[in-house]
Amino acid sequence: MQGMDLQENEPLDETFKIESMHHKSQPARKAAFGGSKQFTWYNLGICFLISLGQLAFGYNASIISTTMGQPSFLLYMKLVDPETFLPTSSASSIEGAMSGIFFAGSAVGALTSSYVSDRWGRKIGIIFCSTFALIGGTMCCAAQNPGMFIAFRFLVGVGANAFVPVTGVYTSELAPPALRGFFGGLNGVLILSGYSLASYMGLAFFHSTNPAAQWRAPLGLALLFPALMLLMLPIFPESPRWLLLKNRPEEAERVVRRLHRGGPDDEFSRSEFYQMRTQAEYDRAQNSSWKELFSKPSYRRRAITVMLIGAFGQASGVIVINNFSPMIYSSLGYDTEETLILLCGWITGGIFASLIGAWLMDKWGRRPMIIFGFGGCVVCLVVLAAIIARFATPVPENPNRAALGTAVAMLYLFIWIFASTLDNALVVYLPELFPNHYRAKGMSIGVASLALTDLVLLQVTPTAMRTIGWKFYLVFICITSVAFIWAILEIKETKGLPLEEIAALFGEEDQVAVFAANIHMDHANHEVVVEEVGDVDNVEKGHAKAVEGRTSLRADDN
Repeated sequence: MQGMDLQENEPLDETFKIESMHHKSQPARKAAFGGSKQFTWYNLGICFLISLGQLAFGYNASIISTTMGQPSFLLYMKLVDPETFLPTSSASSIEGAMSGIFFAGSAVGALTSSYVSDRWGRKIGIIFCSTFALIGGTMCCAAQNPGMFIAFRFLVGVGANAFVPVTGVYTSELAPPALRGFFGGLNGVLILSGYSLASYMGLAFFHSTNPAAQWRAPLGLALLFPALMLLMLPIFPESPRWLLLKNRPEEAERVVRRLHRGGPDDEFSRSEFYQMRTQAEYDRAQNSSWKELFSKPSYRRRAITVMLIGAFGQASGVIVINNFSPMIYSSLGYDTEETLILLCGWITGGIFASLIGAWLMDKWGRRPMIIFGFGGCVVCLVVLAAIIARFATPVPENPNRAALGTAVAMLYLFIWIFASTLDNALVVYLPELFPNHYRAKGMSIGVASLALTDLVLLQVTPTAMRTIGWKFYLVFICITSVAFIWAILEIKETKGLPLEEIAALFGEEDQVAVFAANIHMDHANHEVVVEEVGDVDNVEKGHAKAVEGRTSLRADDN
């Protein structure tokens, strides 16, 4: 049998000689390079360092909550009467704009970042994010009035939120299949860590004797995270999948070898690289336009899925609880300092929950965790709404502390469930659903959907909380209940599958160049062996495909 060419007129690296044989297909889901050692500390370390970009998003998204909880900020921006300390007539709309404009910028940043990452690479995407976050953050820290603050908060949103799709895609393309849930889930852990740092900074500077420092200093600390990403950029390897799409296989091979610390006869790194390379050959020839994304049924279905996950996740009320926690805890009878302490505890618990959730992503799978996430959030919201309606509307002179304590417990349980399931799903599941040439675009529309949902919620929340109070939670309960049912019907399991095989889950077996189950290592001859399929038995749809007849993969039998 002759060697199989991966590219026309391009000789294979000697270590990547391929032999093929006719063989029955095995279900692709049975194993992704089964038995291979996929973990290396270097790969974990690189994914962790890239995930640190999510600190910029988490911190900037959350700092507005502690900022609006600082009396000195409210007085400086003329959002409260200096004598009575009651909100001014325009306070609700301005507070909504200060929170919401960040997510308007987020939608723009998410969509724009996909173009940057696809054209110039994932590393240049980091530069794009950091630049906007630094410019916007600097000017917000120096803001002299609400208009200036709102305008540059938009730029912060462009840069900070763009880290979510950029680093989410980046880490998913570097992580090994069996550990992609944990490696990618580090993004979720770092998002919550950013939220937590913002809470602690708000509490720490609450005790400052300098009124300006109480809110300007925490805003200024947000500049550290994008600056750190720029400093670390030289040590990051470029995504091998992006390099292959740009027809740079030698560089991609070096990255894969380095990630897996594999020698010339390492089974996993050689087999994975072969699958990446053959798939990139196919993907590079495909249409990658926005029109195709929404016109082709299988792509459109995936696009709708990521947009609904983004929208449903935020419609659970998590962003409202975080950004308007001062208002929520105030409605439960807690003062400013107690509110800041409770917020710190709330978000810190979420970090540990997110870390556990990242680990469970590769144990339980994406589907059960997403379903459990929506269901668990509904239960917490129902109990919370009932307690607020019965014991905190309005807060009595002698409140029922046990009932209010239960309400706080529901808020804490809510974030533990959300952080361990839905928050991780955003950064793990969304980039998994799309092929190489659409991964950045697909992730970006999911994040843009999330941002636009937040924008709507944050615009209406101040008014809704002051007018209909606890009944506003009924909106979240209804939407999240629908999301729970939708997840049961629609979410597919991607645990352990190579990114190159996800298309088979959506009925596109012919879009998978080669399955991992059919790639093996002949250690005696130091060759990668592909078991080509002569005919395919009736196996579960999406789990196997015949590669015979594919021009780019054909091997001549001698």
